[in-house]
Amino acid sequence: MAKKVRTRQHPLGLLLAPKRRLIRPESLGLPKRVAGRPGPKAEGLTQSHMDILLERAQRTYNRFERGQLPHPPEDFLVKVGQLLELTPDEYTMMWLYARGHRPTHPLAPPAGLHSPELWQQACEGMRHMMYVTDLAWNTVAHNTAFADMFIGGKAPKNTARWMLLTEEGRTTLMDWETTWAPSLSAQLKAAMAEHPDNLDLRQIDADVRADPVAGPIYQSDSKPSIAPDGVVRRLRHPLYGPGLAKMVAATPIASPGSRLIIVMFKPEAPSPATPDAILAATPKAT
Repeated sequence: MAKKVRTRQHPLGLLLAPKRRLIRPESLGLPKRVAGRPGPKAEGLTQSHMDILLERAQRTYNRFERGQLPHPPEDFLVKVGQLLELTPDEYTMMWLYARGHRPTHPLAPPAGLHSPELWQQACEGMRHMMYVTDLAWNTVAHNTAFADMFIGGKAPKNTARWMLLTEEGRTTLMDWETTWAPSLSAQLKAAMAEHPDNLDLRQIDADVRADPVAGPIYQSDSKPSIAPDGVVRRLRHPLYGPGLAKMVAATPIASPGSRLIIVMFKPEAPSPATPDAILAATPKAT
């Protein structure tokens, strides 16, 4: 008698099947499972249950877990992640197995920055200006070097509003009308396109459009920009005077839409108060 060869389970099945078995059908409005034969009690959602909940044709989910559903729709993956209550890491792995890239849609509407207290500690350990915002550009973490960039030494609650709508921002950010404002406008429009339902962004968008100075720039055509990564711009520091600001940007992995910005500032004429000047003036030990 020929020996039956066991089919190797697809990584999607290995990842998702155990999650299905943890969810009771009755918790989602489906009939309670009843064992059809003697043995262990049937538990969890079946693949047929998933078809019903996902509103898909029969055996669609079966094909998905077996890796036989080519290029599954993005909304399908989001719904699977929500139904099975996947963690962020599990959700990312599902996308990688199913589509070969990281999620383009968050598992849930972002509520803010993940672990802001840790990002605050990270900011405090940075010599250069560093700050972190949520997807609506609300400041959630920053260091003292960043706060020093503002008159009064206090960072703004929302960086988009400060940069686009305040006179202080337009003065501090040199060449504001020709360099800063067009780029910031493009970034804000990109954020709006990605998160059109975010109330904070929608209000900022409305306020910028209505502003007599920023509005015309915002509503004109501008070169696409998503983040100030690798750019160099002029900046008038309230303590150190005018100089060049070199910026790098990143996104905290667990907080889609959040922005981490590091600003490396070099005054045009070093002031006695700058860290570099203080270091250079310190006598060397002999």
